[in-house]
Amino acid sequence: MGTLFLLFALAGSSLALPFGQDVDPMQNPDLFGGDMLGIDPNDKNVIPGFQLRWTAAVVPYVIDASLEQHRAKILEAMKDYEDKTCVEFKQRTYQKDYIKLFSGQGCYSHVGMMGGQQPVSLGPGCIFKGTIVHELGHALGFFHEQNRSDRDDFLTIYWDNIRPGLEDQFTKLQPHRNILMDTFDYTSVMLYGNTAFSKDNKSNTMVAKTGVRLFETYDKPGLSASDVKRVRKMYWCDEEWMKKEKQRKN
Repeated sequence: MGTLFLLFALAGSSLALPFGQDVDPMQNPDLFGGDMLGIDPNDKNVIPGFQLRWTAAVVPYVIDASLEQHRAKILEAMKDYEDKTCVEFKQRTYQKDYIKLFSGQGCYSHVGMMGGQQPVSLGPGCIFKGTIVHELGHALGFFHEQNRSDRDDFLTIYWDNIRPGLEDQFTKLQPHRNILMDTFDYTSVMLYGNTAFSKDNKSNTMVAKTGVRLFETYDKPGLSASDVKRVRKMYWCDEEWMKKEKQRKN
């Protein structure tokens, strides 16, 4: 069984769906969590762990021609990780393992390094910094906050408001199958908004027990402080390393 590494949510102002979208591109009913590839639907608690980190915290990438006009926005999202953690995104030259960002149907990614070319889809409705940071978080090995084992201590789930047949998108991970690297964070870029998988796109499906509003990824400016902490822990970015790296970059 793998271990789970969870990143956690941020704020902005929100619409029920990205502007101009009739269907939320991050809520594909055929993918676990709406945007994660490669999770066995019959065993959704088996989540990648340290073994699926990217080697030396370097993620080779290719940006498909279909996303060329959005290159600057994608690089901005990558820079959020590079400026705050030891993770580095490098344009692919010859590397066997890499991510390929392209404009597909919706937003989705594998969780962690799977080997070979792995897709990261940024289709219509996905070109927001927060959403791109979210999908890159999956590629780095992180899962959704709303599925962590202690979720019920922090969120109230309104099961009757969930689109019929999608209740399992709120499956909780078993305590022994996830590592909680920090307390629950309502401001994580990896946490969905109040109306995720709503039967009418407006009724709340999950509410914070503190009463704070949960915003969608497209309304978030990027990584929260807690997200940064988790990435550094997972990729062993200690403070001494960060100091040296900042000096090198300057």
